[in-house]
Amino acid sequence: MQNLVIANKDNLVVYVFGGIDLTLATDIQVQFGAESYSLINDPLIVIVSSATELSLNLSSTGEVGKVFSTVTYFDAGSVLGTDITSRELSNSEQIVVAIGTQLIIEDGSVVANANSWVTDAEYKAFAKLKGYSVPATQPDREANLANAYDFINMTYEQRLQGFRVDPAIQTGVLPRNGMVAYNKSISNDAIPKDFKNAQMLAAFSIKDGVDTNAVKTDADLASFTVVGVYAETYQANSNTPTLAQMPAVSRTLTPYTNAGLGGGLSRDNMGFLG
Repeated sequence: MQNLVIANKDNLVVYVFGGIDLTLATDIQVQFGAESYSLINDPLIVIVSSATELSLNLSSTGEVGKVFSTVTYFDAGSVLGTDITSRELSNSEQIVVAIGTQLIIEDGSVVANANSWVTDAEYKAFAKLKGYSVPATQPDREANLANAYDFINMTYEQRLQGFRVDPAIQTGVLPRNGMVAYNKSISNDAIPKDFKNAQMLAAFSIKDGVDTNAVKTDADLASFTVVGVYAETYQANSNTPTLAQMPAVSRTLTPYTNAGLGGGLSRDNMGFLG
């Protein structure tokens, strides 16, 4: 089965069946995400090409991302319909609909429901420049970016200088009032390039299998010293995070943290999270 749909193209998703004669169908109903089509009502969309081949014209679909479809076959002997291709039967892969974008970009103007500072195009360009590999499909790349956005917001909120411009609306740590980096005030309608880079670096790690929802199993770090050698001590009766170590992300964002403003050595300098 062809599994890629591109906007405004000849988007015929083709299903090939065995052990059934589609030409004998009294109706064929297709559920594609939230959309419903049938051979009777939508003959230009649900097309029986042969006894074993069914085509679905998705040129006008409004679905986005990865979508499962269900095909139900009706004939004289199956008036209630037979599910012949569905997720439940494990014989139909998700169809990738490359229409539009699932990202809502925060550009510094406090965008409601934002889920990224970075566009898919920026992500691909950065990956090419730096020599990283990214997923082949837009929905997968955007999922990496959205998860990286969440990771940075949840991990760094309490460490950053300043406060959100509009906590009631904005979904992330930026834009922000009262933040200084490199001896300059950061405008409260700006998204510094470092934050975009940090999001993309985190997205690369997520793509490579980092678990940003890991749990804690060992002791929390209580302190560390650097006197010739590195040493650390742990809090009694506590757990350390098994969260992914992303030192590149931490170093990129350190200038915007309270520790970075003070010029002191922080856990971020050492690549620790949590």
